[in-house]
Amino acid sequence: MSPLAKALVALVALASVAELAAAKNYTIQWTLKSYGDWSAANILRVGDVVEFSYGRPHTVDELSKADYEACSFANPISTDNSGPTAFTFDKAGTRYFACAAGTHCSQGQKVAITVGDGTTGGGAQSPAPPAAPKGNAAAPMGGAAEFAVKLVLGLGVGGVVLAAF
Repeated sequence: MSPLAKALVALVALASVAELAAAKNYTIQWTLKSYGDWSAANILRVGDVVEFSYGRPHTVDELSKADYEACSFANPISTDNSGPTAFTFDKAGTRYFACAAGTHCSQGQKVAITVGDGTTGGGAQSPAPPAAPKGNAAAPMGGAAEFAVKLVLGLGVGGVVLAAF
């Protein structure tokens, strides 16, 4: 395999690893309570997963915005009562979920989840970037960034991937 092809394979692997490392999982304990502005406290991005953890009699119904606001379950986008129920957010925007059991929705068991486009968060502002290092010191790396650099440079784990070609 040519050096250019090896570099291309390494870059594709890097992109895949970075995407997987970026996704987060959230759990909502789905009970009869008010969820308020859940998205203000939880920054979601494309690729993130939210799991609703619950048992009977609760349901997780995805609704249109109008049905969500009216607590109307006549035309749900989806409905599930098997618990737990997980949703992977594949695009930016707001999705609406509510419980159809009794009067649970009107008592607050509903949540609007806002998802950012991958570069921006959902309902809350992204945290400020870390302060720049002073002098000639390099900023420490960790997690996905360190793995990605090793992968591209052929160090550590990346050396195993490139050595296979």
